[in-house]
Amino acid sequence: MKAVENRRLAETPGEKDLAPAVACSSLRKLHRRHFLAAAGAASVSAVVPARADANFTLRLASWGAPSAPQVVVFTTAFQAAVQKAGGGRIAIQTFPAGSLVNERAVPSAIQSHVVDISLTTMGSWASIVPTAGVLNTVFFRPTADNFLKAIGPGTALFDALDDDMSKHGVRLLAALYNGPVVVSSRTLMDTPAAFRGKTVRVFDRLTAQIVQTLGGAPSTIEVADVYPALQRGTVQAAIGGLEGAIGLKEYEVAKFLLATNGLFGLLMTGYVMNKSALDALPPDLRKVVLDAGYTACRQATAAMIAAYDRELGQMQQHGMSVTKLDAGSPKYKQFADALAPLAKSQEKSFPKELVRKVIDAQS
Repeated sequence: MKAVENRRLAETPGEKDLAPAVACSSLRKLHRRHFLAAAGAASVSAVVPARADANFTLRLASWGAPSAPQVVVFTTAFQAAVQKAGGGRIAIQTFPAGSLVNERAVPSAIQSHVVDISLTTMGSWASIVPTAGVLNTVFFRPTADNFLKAIGPGTALFDALDDDMSKHGVRLLAALYNGPVVVSSRTLMDTPAAFRGKTVRVFDRLTAQIVQTLGGAPSTIEVADVYPALQRGTVQAAIGGLEGAIGLKEYEVAKFLLATNGLFGLLMTGYVMNKSALDALPPDLRKVVLDAGYTACRQATAAMIAAYDRELGQMQQHGMSVTKLDAGSPKYKQFADALAPLAKSQEKSFPKELVRKVIDAQS
């Protein structure tokens, strides 16, 4: 019986959805073959197998460095909480480092049930989920100190995002703080005027809008091309996450770093779950999974905030000149004033009630 239940949870959404599951089964198999083929060279030994004696198995995918706090801290805390509260009835099988799902494919993989749970960037849901879109703006910029107060589990904003995602077959387990974006540059770019006429690597619509507003020319290039582009001067600067800048060794080809302190928006990741996979669990185990996600969310966020400050120090140790836009400083005000028109235009593109909820959450 246990083996049958394991198979049902991993392969089907439950008996009450049997009819649509027939159609979805082929789609999931097709997607699964696609993602596994894309994983190609991923080591099978990286996959952590499920417990044989568990009643249910959930597949959890992540991408990026397995040692990153959003991966190792969250998954460790989540598995421990599920094991303890669930009494061993749920096994978590992990697929790290993009071995099952890569970063860009998460929305499709979760909605088509290629995987049960996955690490995700919140920005990747912006075109699907309005609440996720409003978080990918320059007017959503909670500080490290009030991040959990603004969008931690149990807050109005977290619940609104969860409700919005549930309409698309997804549940939110965690919203995580990855910190403000940074700008690595070949020359000092610590004022809005310094961006004028510069070609700057961007990674999404928001960062492209920021560069355009400051008078620069946005350039969308893949992560793997950032280092050589900075080295050759194809771009004069690159916007991205601090962790990524360290991983790419941008300090070898760019000697200046601007820590934007939220003025360029906030990088957020999180963990999402296929709604049918959650609904297929007995009510008590649904609560176990959700509560475990919330617990792991708080622990991972604390670790990620601590890591951000350490990583800024690492960039300085590697010889970069670091400028941090401290709130209330003249340079902070210059950037805030320069980006005010963009903030106003973004506010107008969302329902007033949603904008007010986001602004109130940060007060």
